[in-house]
Amino acid sequence: MDTEYDAIVIGGGSAGLSFARQAAGLGRKIALIERAELGGTCVNRGCVPKKMLWTVADALHRGSGLTRAGILGPAPQVDMTRLCAARGDKLESIRQSYRETLKDAGVHLIEDTAGLTAPGEVTISGQRLHAPRIVLATGGHPIKPDMEGAALACDSDEVLNWTTLPRSIAIIGGGYIGCEMAAIHAALGVRVTLVTDTDRVLTEFSENAALVGQRNMEAQGIRLVTSCTPEAVRQAGDGLELVLDAETVLKVDKVVAATGRAPNLGVLGALKDRVALTDKGVVKIDARFETSLPGLHAVGDCADRLPLTPVASSDGETLARQLFGTHRDPVELRHVATTAFVLPPVSEVGQPSPKAIFDEATLSPLSAALRADAPQDYWGLGGSDAAVTSVSLVAEGAHEAIAWAAQMLQHCPDRGSMQRALGVHPSTSEEAMG
Repeated sequence: MDTEYDAIVIGGGSAGLSFARQAAGLGRKIALIERAELGGTCVNRGCVPKKMLWTVADALHRGSGLTRAGILGPAPQVDMTRLCAARGDKLESIRQSYRETLKDAGVHLIEDTAGLTAPGEVTISGQRLHAPRIVLATGGHPIKPDMEGAALACDSDEVLNWTTLPRSIAIIGGGYIGCEMAAIHAALGVRVTLVTDTDRVLTEFSENAALVGQRNMEAQGIRLVTSCTPEAVRQAGDGLELVLDAETVLKVDKVVAATGRAPNLGVLGALKDRVALTDKGVVKIDARFETSLPGLHAVGDCADRLPLTPVASSDGETLARQLFGTHRDPVELRHVATTAFVLPPVSEVGQPSPKAIFDEATLSPLSAALRADAPQDYWGLGGSDAAVTSVSLVAEGAHEAIAWAAQMLQHCPDRGSMQRALGVHPSTSEEAMG
């Protein structure tokens, strides 16, 4: 095995893969070390399997509202065996494509567990590899709350590998992961209760957009318990009990902890005290993604950036260019679009200031006239007359539209010009454009 490289990247998720491909394409000798499956969280335990489940849930959700209104016949049933098989096949095909892409790029893929033993030195199975640049792309993992019986709860990794559906679940956590798990499983026919210690769900999004998303979740049949910190999880026969307080206990088949994620930093070993972390426990980096230890860089979910796949991929490519090609600044996080895959999706880009002009509206889409669940849509435009700086959407297709909105905001459109564009009729877009 070669032991000298221009750069060694630890982690084969979105950030690490992006860095390795780009750096190798710039003519550099690159090693990528991955201890588990290529693709990292996104492919194996996150975005991809979630979106496949959401696709089925979305179809069932739309159909069930029409069924309850008497317009469609009985709702179809989910064949979990076929769904899981299709999911497994897709994930394996993605992993294989990554393997082939790395090979074609000339990246040396090492499937092993890495450890940093000195600046510029990585050890695998007793062998030492060296490079002037080491890139941490180790991702993160779900964490469970500090409470009695927390080990009895499933985390998001486990949920996305379920092969059968429980009859009932209680989800702890009202962020986008908890809400997505709630919406998806409710549509799949599971009785869902979501418990959050905040006064509303989806606090990552602006308040009014999140509140519309919350009402849609309640209309879907999800029970929401806000401003509550559960005390314990207990075994109860074949199921579990989630203790909310001295008087309230939820009896369910499964408890799901969606209470945040932490970076994978075990690779730092004896060097951990030389790598500064933020208050959130992720790695501090500068504009060149360099940590407090010279020559050590960090990208992806372990670094102090937005923990989103597009950001990780962009940052990996940007770092490769900064080190070995033409300099490029990191993407500005205010231009990054994000979506919670509830039903319908809640999507947003940009952050309006408190003094911004903000136009918004909540409305009933035409489809609500046919559906018993009557979902609400929402749009919001923030900024000034001279420049729109934020867009918020709650609607079917919002997850697709928000990316185009992000591109539009890069060009700082003035409000008048933007609203002279005509939306498709009948749709929520025409309300925002008008």
